[in-house]
Amino acid sequence: MSQPILHIFRAGTYTAMSGESVTLTAADLAATADAYDPARHEAPLVVGHPQDNAPAYGWVAGLTASGEDLEARPRDIAVDMAAAVRERRFTKLSASFWPPAHPENPAPGVWSLRHV
Repeated sequence: MSQPILHIFRAGTYTAMSGESVTLTAADLAATADAYDPARHEAPLVVGHPQDNAPAYGWVAGLTASGEDLEARPRDIAVDMAAAVRERRFTKLSASFWPPAHPENPAPGVWSLRHV
């Protein structure tokens, strides 16, 4: 069975968890998708925004940018997570990114997907 494509982010201005206002453009999202390499960092699917990106209930195999939208191709979604989503216990997605200059960013210079 093929995995669904997940719409995870739209270009715009957002307030980060730190309270800082951050703008990501369509060009930023295209660069994020182009730079995404699961061999360097495979972004996990998590519940909430855990500091350590765990536990993982699946993984992002790839990213696609289309205009102002960023989409993720998930893989290995845990059976219990898939069931919870079908039961609508989780109805919203939120993506977390490393800023371009963050020391842990696996693709310095672009916004890198940390987790979904």
